[in-house]
Amino acid sequence: MPWGITLILVAAGLGLCLLGGVNGDDVVGLLMRIIGVVFLLAACLFGRLLWLDLAGITLALWLPSSGKRQQV
Repeated sequence: MPWGITLILVAAGLGLCLLGGVNGDDVVGLLMRIIGVVFLLAACLFGRLLWLDLAGITLALWLPSSGKRQQV
């Protein structure tokens, strides 16, 4: 996939994810986030850009873990 299309998909995906969070309607906001994630996944999987894949891995490692074990 050419660089221009990949950058457009990344920009559109990030924009939709960010705008989906501030949308007042929950359903439309969720739909915008889903479409944004699909755009970002398409850019990562079909764009063949190593820097984009490394940024995604870095973001995934930066997120807090959900496996915090609590003793009962």
